[in-house]
Amino acid sequence: MNAVMKQKYLNQYKQTSVETGMENATPHKLISMLYDGVLDNIALARGAMERKDFMQKGENINKAVSIIGSLKANLDMEKGKEVSDNFEALYSYLNRKLLEASSKNDSKVLDEIVELVKELRESWSLMPDNFKKATKSQIDSIKKS
Repeated sequence: MNAVMKQKYLNQYKQTSVETGMENATPHKLISMLYDGVLDNIALARGAMERKDFMQKGENINKAVSIIGSLKANLDMEKGKEVSDNFEALYSYLNRKLLEASSKNDSKVLDEIVELVKELRESWSLMPDNFKKATKSQIDSIKKS
């Protein structure tokens, strides 16, 4: 089997694995997966940056920006206004820094972003277990209360 076919099968496996994980995931787990996706794409972008593979770097930065955009778009701006505003500002900052890192090919800027996302991921993991296991419908019913 040649390298192209191996990569094709690997990509199919990854896509199926992610889709399966998403189907069974709680909202908490989905957010965790998004943070992981940002970190994974930044790591891939860093590798591409080091190899001077600017097309691949751009694709991975764009994926990270898109994931952060999804996190931002799904903030509940009505409930928890102050917290949502803070997250919106942080996500906007992360996206600006990603674009800066890409345009300047600056891995130090990527380091800053990684540290911030790791802190977000760690804070998210500290949520009480009863919230981590809540389904979307359970969360929606609490919001309506």
